[in-house]
Amino acid sequence: MTDLDALLILNHLRVGPISARRLLEYFGSPSEIFRSLFSERQAPNIDFLSGDYVNRLLNWEKEVDLGKAWEILKREKIRVVTFYDRDYPELLKQIYDHPLLFYMKGSFSPADSEALAIVGSRDATEYGRHVAYRWAARIAGAGIPIISGLAAGVDTAAHEGALSAGGRTIALLGYGFGYVYPKENERLFDEIAEKGAVITEYAWRKALGKGSFPLRNRLIAGMAKATLVVESREKGGSLITAHYAAEYNRSVYAVPGPVNAPLSRGTNNLIREGATLVTAPEQLSDEFELMFQKPPQDLSLEGRRKATEEELEGMERAVFAALKEPLTPDALCEIIDESIDKISASLVSLEIKGYVLALPGRRYMRAEL
Repeated sequence: MTDLDALLILNHLRVGPISARRLLEYFGSPSEIFRSLFSERQAPNIDFLSGDYVNRLLNWEKEVDLGKAWEILKREKIRVVTFYDRDYPELLKQIYDHPLLFYMKGSFSPADSEALAIVGSRDATEYGRHVAYRWAARIAGAGIPIISGLAAGVDTAAHEGALSAGGRTIALLGYGFGYVYPKENERLFDEIAEKGAVITEYAWRKALGKGSFPLRNRLIAGMAKATLVVESREKGGSLITAHYAAEYNRSVYAVPGPVNAPLSRGTNNLIREGATLVTAPEQLSDEFELMFQKPPQDLSLEGRRKATEEELEGMERAVFAALKEPLTPDALCEIIDESIDKISASLVSLEIKGYVLALPGRRYMRAEL
């Protein structure tokens, strides 16, 4: 049995990373764990493992078909990455509960040591998806890889935004290869695997149910230099990722939202607890040493209006252009001929970015007027 065989068996038996490292410290190497156990022909007294746990190691063949496992990995072109490999992510090595082994489709890049995690709610609002997409595109376009969890909502928008800019993105899964969740992200999965990397610590078609995703979240935080939370309810998986990032002494950023919006309670609470408030991707430049190129400023009123309209796209640009005087969302709907939901989302986004001001009576005006 090789060391790689032994690590694969430990992974299939779901031996946790901390217990696995204690076993290595006790026996000296992965393969020696099984050699020593079998040479004694009985379960030794290991103080940090129960007798039942040791018996599972002794009888691993009842649970793990090692030959089939290797056959699947070869057939599916899945790479096994171990802690001993030279290209094991350096940031991930630094966290106390890093996995000794994970599975990957795709490849690593030297730039991954500067990655930003963007996470948020699965049932994100249009505003949340818009921010995740646009910011990921801006940041990935500047050469910073984007990490997320391939879930619906903010995760999907972040991955798609990074790819739209020709940037790099990495997906961390809460389940083993063999299926994609949500199913509608199958195309996105394939594109990420081709242009970036898809990673999981779970064996083929394995998971721990709901408990898999919090464990996955520690990898998102562990592989990223910093974590940005776009939208979150008061209790949500993205907050778990943020708390892991703080525990690992990594920076945590949060995008604020309306105080009465359920999907902004989590991000607003993070800011209150000490996360850095950001309202534009350029505000991450200190963390990532990015040099966002800005055109020379025209300080005239018309010049500022023109520059602002050129920076905006889509619905935001249409809303800003229509605000030639203070208007309500309903009035903007009549001018632009668009739904109130899209108008309201654009107004919130523009307000947070500092382009418009909210006035009494649900009216909005350009911040520069």
